[in-house]
Amino acid sequence: MYELICPHCEAPLSVAPSQAGDQIRCSACQQSVDVPKLGVLKQLPKRESSGPENEAKISYQETGSAPRIGIATLGLIATAALLIAGYCGIRWAMIDASVSTEIHLAELRDAYETAKPAELIREFEQMQEKSLELPQPYNYKVIENRKRAWGRNGAVAGSVALIAAIGAFFLGNSGRSKPKNAEETLG
Repeated sequence: MYELICPHCEAPLSVAPSQAGDQIRCSACQQSVDVPKLGVLKQLPKRESSGPENEAKISYQETGSAPRIGIATLGLIATAALLIAGYCGIRWAMIDASVSTEIHLAELRDAYETAKPAELIREFEQMQEKSLELPQPYNYKVIENRKRAWGRNGAVAGSVALIAAIGAFFLGNSGRSKPKNAEETLG
């Protein structure tokens, strides 16, 4: 801000560089005052006013670089989470889980329909000896669970990336205020 003296009442006026070449109204005598061009305006003494623009500067300076650090941190979190989500998505897509429980049961039905009676009797006797409890899940279930886990991890990482990006956006926009026109600033 520059200090311009009113030619009518000699009251000091605060003028921003963006007002160069415009006309403003003197707050003391209400007369119209011509603001000089930017080259002449920069030769006037600088003035620190206690207006709303200066208060905004002070409040921003008091917060220091905290918003910038927060935005950078959230941006890094969003980027890392997005990379993790991409990796999980690629791993999910690479796992071939073409066999399901329904397909497995259909294969067993087909195998039992084509089996000879002696093979069925032998298999039944082995079932009675060993019992029907399985010590571990079938291989297709292990693959299906692994694919589901990669998909879940990718979804969680994608959600974290989205939340961090939204947080950075709102943190970046929280400190901004709309610029006021010349009459509201001076009056």
